[in-house]
Amino acid sequence: MVAEVMPENRRIEGGALLYTAAPFGLFLATLINYQVAGVWLAGNTEQSWRYVFLFGLLPAAAAFLVRLYVHEPERWQKARARSKTRLREIFDPEFRRRTLVGAFVAVIALIAWWSCSAFIPIIATELARAEAQLRGLEKQGTQGLIENWKLTATVAFNLGGLIGTLLTIPLAKYLGRRPMFALYFAASAAAILATFGLDMPAHARLYMFFAIGVSVFGVFGAFPFYLPELFPTRLRATGAGFCYNIGRVVASVGPFAVVAVAQSGTAMRAIFYVGFVPLAALLLTPLIIETRAGALQD
Repeated sequence: MVAEVMPENRRIEGGALLYTAAPFGLFLATLINYQVAGVWLAGNTEQSWRYVFLFGLLPAAAAFLVRLYVHEPERWQKARARSKTRLREIFDPEFRRRTLVGAFVAVIALIAWWSCSAFIPIIATELARAEAQLRGLEKQGTQGLIENWKLTATVAFNLGGLIGTLLTIPLAKYLGRRPMFALYFAASAAAILATFGLDMPAHARLYMFFAIGVSVFGVFGAFPFYLPELFPTRLRATGAGFCYNIGRVVASVGPFAVVAVAQSGTAMRAIFYVGFVPLAALLLTPLIIETRAGALQD
């Protein structure tokens, strides 16, 4: 919707600024989790997460109010009046490559993001427990250190994501879409492999989540303007929605992976190998469709 209502010369800025809502929202979620689980109900891990989830009613209410005042873009209404849309059309010969390319960049980005984001609490907990043992902390002190290190790692990740999202604006405008994705994939691989492969102090590893956030999280700032560029107006929501959300289907195995890795105590080793996913994706970046010179298709 933002891509369709923004002027062509401001579409990139509009899309990237739209996605800054994600790191801002995660900042708020992180603070809520810390306040509830780390302060108000410290030590009560059986119940604290339930109260954290209750705060999800607030954005749900806000979304309901927003829907009352959102109108369909004019260009979409005109396209809709001319023809109907069918899902299978995005796989027609005319659009098949665009669909596959959009799905490819989204799947790679989502695998890397989901893996790094979901394992932050587990990795922070592992590191904090090891540090607490070195310091000789008791149970209460250990739990406090765990919550503090979770906060540190998550804030570093989200702050990096905010900056990385904004960086998609100059990179897309001056380098182009294909070089931009190649740069983010290379930076994602380097950040993940360095964070979990190099020997460094535990506390330093927490701050390395900032570099992961810039690359792994930041690349998502490109999707609100790149995916809409791949499809004409009548297929834009269908095509962009499919490309982005097929990555969520692939990443749906994540909860099972988190449980298995958490029980085995090998979280950092598992995330280290995730770094090879964007690294391998670099080999296929020449296939990414460059849309830098074109306006949105009607």
